[in-house]
Amino acid sequence: MASIYLGVDVGTTSTKCMAVDECGHVLSFAQRAYSLSFPQQGWVEQDPEDYWCALVDVVRQCIRSEKVDAGDIASLSLSTQGDTLILASHDGKPLMPAISWMDARAESEFHELISETGSSFWYRETGKPLTPLSSACKIRWMERHRPDVWRQARLCWVSDFLANRLCGRFVADVPSASWTPLFSPSKRGWSAAVAGVLRVSEDHLPDALESGEVIGEITRDASAELGLPPTILLVAGAFDQSAAAHGAGALPAGRSILSCGTAWVLYLVADDFVLDPRECICICCHVHQNEWGLVLPFTGGSAYDWLQRTLADTSDEISTEHESLIFIPHLYGGLSPDWRKESKGSLLGLTISHTPADIRFALMRGIAYEARRNLEAAERLVGQVASIRMVGGAGKSDIWPQIVADVINRPVEVAELVESACLGAARLAAGHEAGDWSGRDAVKVYTPRHDRVVEEEGLYRKYLAFYETLAEAYES
Repeated sequence: MASIYLGVDVGTTSTKCMAVDECGHVLSFAQRAYSLSFPQQGWVEQDPEDYWCALVDVVRQCIRSEKVDAGDIASLSLSTQGDTLILASHDGKPLMPAISWMDARAESEFHELISETGSSFWYRETGKPLTPLSSACKIRWMERHRPDVWRQARLCWVSDFLANRLCGRFVADVPSASWTPLFSPSKRGWSAAVAGVLRVSEDHLPDALESGEVIGEITRDASAELGLPPTILLVAGAFDQSAAAHGAGALPAGRSILSCGTAWVLYLVADDFVLDPRECICICCHVHQNEWGLVLPFTGGSAYDWLQRTLADTSDEISTEHESLIFIPHLYGGLSPDWRKESKGSLLGLTISHTPADIRFALMRGIAYEARRNLEAAERLVGQVASIRMVGGAGKSDIWPQIVADVINRPVEVAELVESACLGAARLAAGHEAGDWSGRDAVKVYTPRHDRVVEEEGLYRKYLAFYETLAEAYES
């Protein structure tokens, strides 16, 4: 009997599900969107129940396909957004809205923690610089501002919150755990030193299993809601960037992934644990026990969506008639590779002749420049990568990949299947049965255009000069 595997990607703005057969063929796909809420300046929240309701919906949509027999489904695995904090009761009921990874409420707690420990402590222990967006700062915020919730809560992130709903165990996969600020990627275990600083006990934290390990059978209640047999196994997955890299076939010294979603993320795989001497580049555990991921997040789709809303401009035209603008897209601060949070979005060179299309092109180019800055920083650590593959929404466009290819001056691959996080989760669900599913996709390659490469090189140097000058001004 043929087996079917489900890969579910629980993202920031939607959940997706993909049913894949044992040969790697996609049988069905479903997606359900949900919203963020912004109750105060800097706050970004979601209803944790939305994650569960969306998961149930997309699984049910997938198994309604005439190509899918629910009785053939052997296992499922989750790809989840990273470091979104959920405070839950010990039986798994959420006690308040989930605090999104984008939430910036804990600025004062960030400064307090840095004052207590120094910044190097966090990078040495967790492989990531501490930022105001980190759930460590939000944990301190919760203890101070919501002691009523804190006293009765256990800490959850999306992966273990949903694992408990599915099979009654609070279990996080190791890549997802390593994307939190309480985990040591070098030891592949929770950091006792960080837990001590945050006054968190082991009872607050989920167990952590390596990607591909079986968490357990889904419960009868969960199977009834999902429309699945209760014998189906939940397999430990990965956080979304790691899952997408796995789905797209990322390899040490080989293919690296440029994931283009709400944030853009460059993901490289290393077969040795490395740390950035500048303590800027984030290191996590990859889906294999002897591999680690370099994760470089920067401004992406959220800035483009903001521009479309602000200009009320829905065209796809690209204008090159007028003098090129420089758009630094740091609408919520500068993220990787240097984490200069004081940096702001900046549009330079504007004249009365410029159009919305000029501004949109400048923003797209600015995001591509951020991709190049991050690629250069990562390659200083692990050497030159062999190829770049774009996954996610921007890969569905012919414009974005060509801009990126011209800016980084190397070919950019785009696979026919752009939902790599779902595919990566399904590959983990299938385990050894998966083989090399990533090699089955048709791939389009965008080659750098010489005339554009020359122009982009000059503009990139201007971009860097403006960035440095303005960053100093914003910091002061």
